[in-house]
Amino acid sequence: MKPQEQKTEFIRLRGEGKSYSVIADTLHISKSTCTAWERELKDAIAELKQEQLNELYSSYYMTKEARIKKLGDTLDGINTALDGADLSQIPPEKLLEYKLKYTEALKGEYTGSGTPYQFTADKIEPKDIVTALGDLLNRVRTGEVTPEQANRESTVIANLLRAYDTVEVKEKLNALESLIGSRGS
Repeated sequence: MKPQEQKTEFIRLRGEGKSYSVIADTLHISKSTCTAWERELKDAIAELKQEQLNELYSSYYMTKEARIKKLGDTLDGINTALDGADLSQIPPEKLLEYKLKYTEALKGEYTGSGTPYQFTADKIEPKDIVTALGDLLNRVRTGEVTPEQANRESTVIANLLRAYDTVEVKEKLNALESLIGSRGS
């Protein structure tokens, strides 16, 4: 494998959160090379991680948009059936029951007009995560999001915090491994 191909693969593996040990074994390089490349390629690695987070974020909202559209279409169909129904032949309580269920489900998908905090930096820092939580709290207080939506968003934010913590611990562990490895040589 050519050096540039190795660096590209290094970026991909670090973006996936792989340790220096795994990368060194996979690419047949030393851990000290991993450390040097980490410093050299940190912006590319951060960019890849951000792209992966943005893809997850986008797919989450596209799925939500599709659910809202489907619920709305079904509710429209029920309303049309209710408008043209011969109530002497169709049990109205059954149609009303469906209407209430779909109305409640659609209401549960409501997210308000406020937009969630947007992470803009190449690398998400703990202060960004705290800001996102504060933004979410404010949107809950003003009624811009339902408690259910707030719960989903806070789960995503909590996962970001856990991912940040994991990356930070791995970086410290790799630095220690590198330091110990350099002393043993």
